[in-house]
Amino acid sequence: MAKEVQAIVEETGLIAQAQAEYEAIRTQIAGHYQQARELRNQADKLKQSGRTDVQVMTKVHQLLDQAERLTSLADQLYGHARLEAIRQMNDLEIEASVLKEKIAYNENMLARQQTELEKVKEEAVAMIRRAEEEMKETARCLAVQSERLSELEG
Repeated sequence: MAKEVQAIVEETGLIAQAQAEYEAIRTQIAGHYQQARELRNQADKLKQSGRTDVQVMTKVHQLLDQAERLTSLADQLYGHARLEAIRQMNDLEIEASVLKEKIAYNENMLARQQTELEKVKEEAVAMIRRAEEEMKETARCLAVQSERLSELEG
């Protein structure tokens, strides 16, 4: 039973770890989206500056391309990694639930077995007591019979 309790503790730790990983993914996704917004804002500011030279336009395109890559990466993380983290948490929670049920069952079984053991011990003590009394009675009968035989033979 101690192993099962340890398993529950470990599962709970794994669930907390999975939740922390999920939160880290959410933070990473939010960071990517924030960076993409900032890059788009920079591109907008450059466009609004009124400068139309090639360097500015190239920089605007680079910023927008980088923002698009970050948005795409965030979308991928949001879709795949987030769903995987949620699936993992669900699996761990189900496993922990099953272990909790097994522990409850085994605790009930152990309590019943302890009760049965105590009953069997009491029965064994009673059987020993009866056997000792029967032996004493048999020894007393043997002594009486031996005494009677001595009287008859004697």
